[in-house]
Amino acid sequence: MALTVIAFLVLFLLYPVARVTVGSLAAPGLWQEFLTRAYYRRALLNSLLLSLGATAGSLALGVPLAVLTTRYNLPLKRLIHTLAVLSLLSPPFIGAYAWITLLGRAGLLTGWLGLEGFSIYGPGGVLLVMVLHHCGYVFLLTRAALLRVDPEVEEAAESLGSPPWRRLLTVTLPLAMPAIATSGLLVFTSTLADFGTPMLIGEGLLTLPLVAYNEFLSELGGSTGMATAASLALLLLALLALGVQTWLLRGRSYTGRSVRRQEVAPLGPAGRVLGAAFGLLVAGAAALPQAVVLVSSVLRTRGPRFTGEVGLDNYRRMWDQMAEVVGRTLAYSGTAAATMLVAGLLVGYVLVRRPGRLSRALDALLVLAQIVPGTVLGVGLILAWGRPPLSLAGTGAILVVAYVVRRIAYTVRAAAAGVLQLSPELEEASLSLGVPQGPTFLRITARLILPAALSGALVSWIAVLGELSSTIMLYTGRTATVSVMIYNQVLTNSFGTAAALGSLLIGLTLTVHGILRRWLGEESLGHW
Repeated sequence: MALTVIAFLVLFLLYPVARVTVGSLAAPGLWQEFLTRAYYRRALLNSLLLSLGATAGSLALGVPLAVLTTRYNLPLKRLIHTLAVLSLLSPPFIGAYAWITLLGRAGLLTGWLGLEGFSIYGPGGVLLVMVLHHCGYVFLLTRAALLRVDPEVEEAAESLGSPPWRRLLTVTLPLAMPAIATSGLLVFTSTLADFGTPMLIGEGLLTLPLVAYNEFLSELGGSTGMATAASLALLLLALLALGVQTWLLRGRSYTGRSVRRQEVAPLGPAGRVLGAAFGLLVAGAAALPQAVVLVSSVLRTRGPRFTGEVGLDNYRRMWDQMAEVVGRTLAYSGTAAATMLVAGLLVGYVLVRRPGRLSRALDALLVLAQIVPGTVLGVGLILAWGRPPLSLAGTGAILVVAYVVRRIAYTVRAAAAGVLQLSPELEEASLSLGVPQGPTFLRITARLILPAALSGALVSWIAVLGELSSTIMLYTGRTATVSVMIYNQVLTNSFGTAAALGSLLIGLTLTVHGILRRWLGEESLGHW
């Protein structure tokens, strides 16, 4: 199984990335032009600054919110947590669309509040949307880490006279650093690869994904070589971020011995009010796009403007024009999710129970899959497999392959975590009774780690539903998905239809999440 997955990732991840690398390095003078022309330098600088700003902003909002909800008797914790989860149930470009609906030039709030001359467009709007969407990831990952911190270490610091603020900075947060660094890496790589948000509200803001898209697919004489250079620059920045994360965590131990939960500290009336207000403001603003999309989907439109009248016209128009697209999206995402679930169960088991060179190679490929930008993968897949012998360009298969490559790591990591929590004695007992390894895995191991793997598959499926950065490079008219249609509807100012499609994505996600939560229980779904 490990060899099968390694072969798959070598063919559809490593080889395409190698084609991008070779394509950008082989052309003479390509990198000199890329680094000297102001057009490309500006895109490189914009991408780097946006990703750094989004990472810093998400950490600045998410980490304090996690500390407040885990270390203090803050009211409305469950509501704050629910809002944070809801903020992650749609892709970033849906948030961009929602803020256009609110604060665009013809936005609801722009008109109602008389904000003449103000709009969400531009670099500031792009950064705001990125921060609000991704701070939920930081909050959830940091919160989970803080709940696992050994309270005996904090109590030891307290017994030595360390004040609360110093314990937080020198003991608590350092012990949660793996989660904080991981969430920072996730935000950086996600925003670095974000195609939809800068395209929708950047108003000419150049970023590397946009440059790669324009150069690769331009009908006005684009340059494939320059597209590969932009793609390689994206990959190098992502690898640099991974190196920084590894450097931050190297040579340190973060394990504890106690399984007790840390007791929450009391807050005064003013502290409780201010803390709850901060939490509701951050989580509410992050989840606001979901509400905006749902409400605007039932508002009638006249051109790009909402009339204020209520009706189901947007849904009728969506169904009449795009029912086939919806079915196609469910087929692609369902196929990818099922593939990732089966592979995740087996590979997660291999990583934990069969350590060795093979497992380390597989783990390294999964790390690369996790950080490679969708634009890079899209360009690489076309260069590698757009021609015979496979000729995948323009097919639905190339989209499914891209989705599996980009999101399989989520399912594998979740399944591996389930295996780590499973005592090997259960399998050994079955084997000692003469049951072969295959039936033992299927009847015992797979059943017990299935909830964890399904949790990861749910996260992967949600990401696949809204995947735009790789889809935009690979789709044709016959393979367009819901995310592409939302993007196109917003570009043509068809905001009502875009809202109906966005509501469909949110509704599908909530439905599947609710079914799994009822079937598996809240604890089995982890942070989700």
